[in-house]
Amino acid sequence: MSSITNHNDTVPTVELEYTVQTFKLDPAFATIPNNTGEAEPAWDSLIPNGLGYVKHPDMAPELSVVSAFHQLHCLYTLRRAFFADKQGPLQDFDFGLDREPHATHCFEYLRQSLMCSADSSVEPAENAKNGLEFLGWGFGRQCRDYESLKIWAEKWRAFDAHGFLAKDLHNHGDVHQHGK
Repeated sequence: MSSITNHNDTVPTVELEYTVQTFKLDPAFATIPNNTGEAEPAWDSLIPNGLGYVKHPDMAPELSVVSAFHQLHCLYTLRRAFFADKQGPLQDFDFGLDREPHATHCFEYLRQSLMCSADSSVEPAENAKNGLEFLGWGFGRQCRDYESLKIWAEKWRAFDAHGFLAKDLHNHGDVHQHGK
């Protein structure tokens, strides 16, 4: 399933098997968030109990977060902020006390994460009525086993918390300090 790799000059990583995934538009993730403060089950299903914060005796004896879940936190946060700006404040949505530094952190963190991953899949063009489009849908890709990573993170979770809008976290800032 997974093992741990720790190079002296890099942070440790969880080794995962590869799977073939086909990207496609999924309406459950492509909808505008509700304005009622309700959780979004599809998005919440992406992160494990504990939100990806872990403590592991060898690789993470102190509170740490798995990068994939940190990246999803940033994507989710920017998505909610984007739609809140479009449709008015989203109830129970907390961008944090430092809205601009949080957004700046997330944009920069996602930029560097994408560049670090350097997905080298070559996506063919698709014919569209206005010319060619590069949507990236419908083609098999070599992907790391995300579900195995969720299982690993849940096994080593530092605390219990469910969903991106977790109410059971006392203070988001206690576990997520930006710019540090």
